[in-house]
Formats: sequence, structure tokens, C-alpha cells
Amino acid sequence: MEPAFDSLLVRHLLALSARLGGQDSGLDNWLATSPVILDISDETTAHPVEVAFAQESGALRTICHRPYSRLRTVEEIMPVSRVRSIATGATARLAAHPEDWASHTLSGVRPSRLLGRRSEEDPVIYENRIAVAALDKMRAHLQQRLAKVSALRQMAADVHGLLMPSEHSTWRARRDLAGLLRNIENSSRRQSAAEARLEELGSALNAVEILLSSPLARTVGFRSEPPRELHPTNLFANDPDYRRIAAFWRVFTPVETPRTEAAEAAHHEEVGAAFARFTGLLLLLACTLLQATPESGQPAPGPGGVSRFQLRGESLVINWSTEGDFVVQWRDRQVLRVLPTLIDLCTAPDAATVTADVAALCRRQSNVGSVLVVYPGSQETRQSAANDVVRAAYRVGHGSDVAEPGADVAPLSPLDIFSVSRLARALNWATLGLDVRRYPPRAHVSADERSALSACGWIEPRTDGVAVVRAPRQNELDRLPNLLSQSRPRRARGKADTHHTRRLRHVVRTLEEAANATALLEVCPVCGKTDPSRPTTFEPRDEGLFTASCSSCRTRWELRRCPSCSHVFPLVTPDGTHATGAPEPDLDRRHAGSLLANPCWVQDRPGHAICPACSACSQGGRVLSCPRGCLARAQV
Repeated sequence: MEPAFDSLLVRHLLALSARLGGQDSGLDNWLATSPVILDISDETTAHPVEVAFAQESGALRTICHRPYSRLRTVEEIMPVSRVRSIATGATARLAAHPEDWASHTLSGVRPSRLLGRRSEEDPVIYENRIAVAALDKMRAHLQQRLAKVSALRQMAADVHGLLMPSEHSTWRARRDLAGLLRNIENSSRRQSAAEARLEELGSALNAVEILLSSPLARTVGFRSEPPRELHPTNLFANDPDYRRIAAFWRVFTPVETPRTEAAEAAHHEEVGAAFARFTGLLLLLACTLLQATPESGQPAPGPGGVSRFQLRGESLVINWSTEGDFVVQWRDRQVLRVLPTLIDLCTAPDAATVTADVAALCRRQSNVGSVLVVYPGSQETRQSAANDVVRAAYRVGHGSDVAEPGADVAPLSPLDIFSVSRLARALNWATLGLDVRRYPPRAHVSADERSALSACGWIEPRTDGVAVVRAPRQNELDRLPNLLSQSRPRRARGKADTHHTRRLRHVVRTLEEAANATALLEVCPVCGKTDPSRPTTFEPRDEGLFTASCSSCRTRWELRRCPSCSHVFPLVTPDGTHATGAPEPDLDRRHAGSLLANPCWVQDRPGHAICPACSACSQGGRVLSCPRGCLARAQV
């Protein structure tokens, strides 16, 4: 289901899109734009409906407890002593029901019960139905307002929390995300305004709930919406309390121009373009979170445009297609496609529906590397959705790892400042994660060439060639031609010698490319220092694995093998501390997207991770009570 076109999320998307559309001077202005709109003054001021309720609550209270009613004639079987007026047809009924006879005399029947008539007050009149319907509409309005202002207060609190030390986020995440915001200094004042408005709305909702529990509301029980145009009645015209109720009802029913199908389609297209533009902004800001440097003098992004960055000394390109999706190129290779959609996947009834929707979206596009489906997801829908739906509607780092590739999924919202962290994490998987999973890079060489390279400490022999397990030093690279020349046949002459020389050049070039790929893994994924004196330690391990660390920011990154399914996956530990696992939105809040594989949730055994292929905790033994709700399938 798509978000409502009049929702707060859509309003912020359109406002942010209008702001970006007016910035056509260059890429730098886009990168200086905050991904959230923290101006919440419109939502923290009282709406006309709320002002009217505050003014007319006294009249509503009077009507709910002392309403006007009409007399209604009721026919029912009563004892003779209580009958004051005999109903029409009482004689005929008495003749047909001998059980109501007290005795039979010579003069006739003496009844014990008769069909009598009595009058009672009936409060279910048109004017009272309007009053109860107005209260019911007011309750719905206040509930929606509470949800909206709560989301804004949470956003303001998140922004304000970036200024303060917190156990919910690391200092690096606070620093990186705070650098993307331009209105953070007013977050405390706006948070206070939102909290004050929430308190007023909560008090009004309590008053409405009390009135809806009154005898009149319980008797009327009217919840369908009466017509917009009130019928002129004597009570609405002459009674002061009911006249105020009529004025209050008219506040709920302003004159609206019905929207045509063409206008609906145009608005849908406008919202889709706004969400695509918002996705493009977050994608560019995610590049800056990963320490990517934009090339100078680039034009403003737009459909059909290209944005170029340098990440860890290599080329990173963002292509914005005319269809509205984005293709990420890393080192001249297409590694990720980002597909925006307006369907809120958290509103799906079950996880299977989410999977089917994502598969249908992916079939419409040609797969290029990994695929990330993004959608406008609100906090309210995530909180109300089932756990399996939320897990299916937000997963990053899984689609490109498993044997049967699928698509990653992530919610984005201008009301959630951590949306940029999700795209940063997806980019991290598409760049660093892709390079790590291809470690060690290999080169196909002959047996003689493999024998000649056995003296190189940065090369290990393989059955089909050699593997570059660490980045060589410059003097080790300079020795390559001399070492490979030892594999030259002794009697090679003419064309054979020329062919062998060309072959050696190809091998040297292949080994240098593999060495550059390995050297890229030695660059810290967090601080991104690419100078020759970078303070990193890289250690190859058995079975094609490695571990590395940065002494500057204390980040550790490595390649691990799952003991359950033997799948290899990358892992990043920022700041040198083993993170405790949590739902993925919480991990984005804590680490600003610098993680790769999710850390294990077991707190007393840190340093383990969850395999993205089989979802097993990589513990050394079985965990009987995992907070994540699973069993570690590692072999004991």
C-alpha cells in the first residue's frame, strides 16, 4: 500500500523535492542539503479543529450528559397493574394467549398481563447523532495528530541526540550524521515544542474518550459519517448548545473540490519523482559518509545525469537513469542498482507478500550486480507490522551473498535521519563487501611461472595459478620481471621468444592488478586513509581469509567463514569494540552504516557475527537462548 498523499511523510517529500529542484547550480549544493526538514512549526501549532474543540467542549459536555430527547411510544406486555393505556390489538392478543388469563368468569376473562402502551425518552435523534459523530471524528483526528507529532518529536530527539553522548550511538556515528544536518542547533527547542503539543493533544484525547463513554454516546452508538451539509433543524437554529455543535461539525467538513483521476495520476507521478529525488540525495550523502570525495565542478544531479566520487583512491560513479533508478559503478564495474518504489512494504500482510512484491519489482529491471529496493517507510507502519514482515522489508547485505541472489530492501523517510545510514551500509556492501568476498585475487600462470614466483612472500601458489594474499612493497613489485624471466625456455628463439615476452608482460600486469585489489583491502573502511604511511596492519590467514586493523581509528575488518554453511562473509568492527547485535534499524542508529555483517546478539560472547547466507550465529557452540530468537547452527 502506498502512503496517503496527504500524509506527513509525503508532505515532507514534496517539500524537500521542491527545495532540491531549486538548486541547479551544482553537486556541491546538493551535498550541503540536509536530508530532513526540521521545521515542525506547522505541526506543533493547534489546528482549527483543535481550537474549535477547545471552544465548544463545554457544549459537547452539556449535550452528552443532558441531551434533548423525544418521546417514543412503546408497546409491550406488562402486568395489568402497570398498564395505563391499552394498546390497539390488546383484546385480540389476549384471546389468543390463555396463559395471560388470571381467571375466567361468567362475565368474561380477567387478564393477568396485557399489551399496553407507554412513553419513553429516546435520545437517538439527528442532532445527538451529529454530536456523537463529531466526537468520534475528533478522536480519529487526535489519534492521527498524536502519531504525526510523535514522529516529529522522535526526529527532533534523534537530531538533538547527535549533539550529546549516548549509549545508543557511537561518537563516530554522531559526528558523521551531525555533519549532514544544517538545522541541528534548533533541535532542542523544536523537541520541546513537540512535547508540549503532545501533552495538549493527549489531554484533548482523554476528554474525548470520557465524552464517548457518556450515556448518550453509548445509547446512540452512531459511528457512520452523517452528510456534510447539516439539515436545518430547530435545535441547531435555536438551542445555544446545539448551535455550537453545528458550528463545530462544520469545521470538520470544509468545502472540498473533488480530485479527478487525471489530478490523482499527476499527483502520484509528482510523489514518485519526489521520492526518487530524495533517494538520489541520500545516495550522494551516503557516499560522503563513506569518506568518498566528489570531483569538483559537477552539475546538479538529475535523471540521466552522472555523479563521480573517489573512494579509497578508486572511482565511484552514481548513474541516475531516466526511469528513476540508480546504478552504482565501483572501479568501472556496475555493482548495485537502487530501485525506488512508492509501495510501503511494511503494510504487507505477511513476509511472503513482501518477497513477491520485491521479486516483481526486480523483474521489471535488468539485474546489475546487487539490487536494493527502497520504499517510503514510516515508523508507525514498522511498529505495527509483524516481526517477520519487518525482517523481510528491511535487509541489507543478504541479496548478493547467498547462492540464489535476491534483492536487499530498506525503508527511507525524510522523518528518519538514519535513512542515510541504510544506503551507506548498502554502498559499503557493494564496494568493500564485494572486494573482500573476492579475496584473495588470483592470476592464472603456468607451472614454470608458479615455480619462479614461489620466492615471493606476497604470493601463494594455487592449483590453477597463484593468489595475491597481501599488497607487495614497491621493491617486491620491481622484482617481478626478473623472477618471471627465469621461466623463459632456454631455446626460445624468434616468434617463441616474442610470444613469451608478451606473455610475461601480461602476467606482470595481471599480478599488478591483483596487487592493487589487495592493497585496496588494506585501506581502512572507516577513516579511508590512502596515503602510503597509512597506519594499517594486514594479516593473511589460512583458507583464503584475512584480518586487518587500523591503529588510527582502531577499526578491524576481516573475512570469516561460517562454521555452519562454510560461506565466507566480510565483517567490520568499528572503533575496536565488538558491537552487540540488534535489529538493523538500531544498528544504523549506532554505527551510521559502517557495519557489514550483523554482529551476534549474545552479549556474553562478543566478536561473533551472523552469517548472511544461512542466518546462523557463528558461535563456537550452540546457544540455547539467543535474544534474536534463533539457535546457533555451528558445529559443536
